[in-house]
Amino acid sequence: MESIWNLARARWILLIAGVLLGVIGGAVYAETIAVEHRSTAVVYFAVDRAKTASDYTAGSSFAQSVMPSFAQIVKSPVVLDPVIEELDLQTTPRNLASRIQVDVPSNTTVMNVTVTDTTSLRAAMTANAVVRRLDEAVRTLSPRGEEDNPAMRMSSVSPAVVSEKQSTVNRVTFELLGALGGLLVAVAVVGIWESVTRPVRSVSDVENASLTPVLAAITFDGKRAVAPVDPHGSESAAGTLVLHTNIAAACGKRGGVKSVAVVPVTASDDARAVAVDLASVMARARDRILLVDADLRSASVAGMLGVESAPGLAEILVGSAEFGQTLQARLGLDFVAAGRAEGNAAEVLVSSRLKPFLKVESTRYKMLLAVGGAAIPVADGATLAAAAEVTVLVARRGRTTRRDLVAAVDRLSSAGGILAGVVLVQRRSGLARVLMRRKKRIQDGRS
Repeated sequence: MESIWNLARARWILLIAGVLLGVIGGAVYAETIAVEHRSTAVVYFAVDRAKTASDYTAGSSFAQSVMPSFAQIVKSPVVLDPVIEELDLQTTPRNLASRIQVDVPSNTTVMNVTVTDTTSLRAAMTANAVVRRLDEAVRTLSPRGEEDNPAMRMSSVSPAVVSEKQSTVNRVTFELLGALGGLLVAVAVVGIWESVTRPVRSVSDVENASLTPVLAAITFDGKRAVAPVDPHGSESAAGTLVLHTNIAAACGKRGGVKSVAVVPVTASDDARAVAVDLASVMARARDRILLVDADLRSASVAGMLGVESAPGLAEILVGSAEFGQTLQARLGLDFVAAGRAEGNAAEVLVSSRLKPFLKVESTRYKMLLAVGGAAIPVADGATLAAAAEVTVLVARRGRTTRRDLVAAVDRLSSAGGILAGVVLVQRRSGLARVLMRRKKRIQDGRS
């Protein structure tokens, strides 16, 4: 149940879009449905000039026997051709016959002629025209009696009338059905996508896929690169504090580790945000912290901190600058920017000076945090992991797939890196932020 809820929260935009598209589709379909109107004319058949009761009985029996024949005549061209010409209907006798229903109640000489049309007025006009033309056909086809008069006569009992209550399509029903159909389609799309990509959505997903412990789960707001550490209890602060505690414990078990690489599974701002927040938390504890931007491809940590981007690590690795020339102070910690890598950033990073630099400079500080490039598909993250003492891998909830996570763990291990654990990052959407603020205001009001 929890995994379904996590999936619904992650794909709520797609689910809502499916519902909205379904509603629109249902409304459009409802507009295309032709509304059918029915109108019925009732006529009565009798034998003309019955003089005695026996004549009437015999005539009634005769009339009943010929009623099926007259019912057939109603839908014949003899009747319908004149109707089409009279009303100027844009149809054929065959098509018009398909919209006419003739009903003769058992043991009666009564006939109900019902016409179905898209308008109530035309249905009534057509039914009455059919009855008139049927009367003419009966007079023509009926056996002749005395003085060559038709033996059968037809009388109108109830002419067809225009219905005052207009039939309408229940649009709401179609919209609800469309919404349900759209939701089912969206759920199917999400299910297929999830089964193909299999992204990690929970701590258990990460641990089961990577066989590596999760050091912390951190939530950041939106796409902001750095979520400021709020000492008053924000979710990002709580997650960063947990990460600080777990990293300190992991480093202590390994005999006082001094350098930690923070590497994303694939290229993203998540590792940079985690590293900056973690370094800030450590600096608040009055520890001497050195933060190094080792992602020479993006070189974006300097912009996040509002400091100069060069000279930095790239210049140190090629020998054009010394450590003291690149050192900057920000947020109570020391910082070395990525610098400007000339040519191929990957070739600069694999310099033989990287590992000695991390080892020497980490001895001057309580902790050295180095932010690396992606673990896959490039080798930047693996190169940094091999140079640092331990590595923290950063995965994005709902975006990092299980396959990529496993591949990243294998890449780091093959390079000789020691993986301390994984940080699971979640980026909260704008709607989620609004709902969280409203929930917090409600909780503050109750307290």
